[in-house]
Amino acid sequence: MLDRKEAQERAAAFLAGQSRSWPSSNVRIIPEYCFVEGGRFIAPYDRIEFLDHGDEYSRLAGNLPICVDLATGACAFITWAEADDFMERDLL
Repeated sequence: MLDRKEAQERAAAFLAGQSRSWPSSNVRIIPEYCFVEGGRFIAPYDRIEFLDHGDEYSRLAGNLPICVDLATGACAFITWAEADDFMERDLL
């Protein structure tokens, strides 16, 4: 079973790998918005220009957080249905 630190490291590595092909790969996990739900670590992220400098024009929209299975360490993006559920419950 992964702890939060290990899960966050896996999420960050997954994000780094996935974002290499994006127009802007300058992204980072937002640790203060991460949470655990149903055996998964959920990790929102955004562009560094927004996170560090408040540049609203750099803020991502429509990006799905990463989930890390705490039992296996497997990483993926959450689904839109999961995002809607988390937003309805004020988790995202």
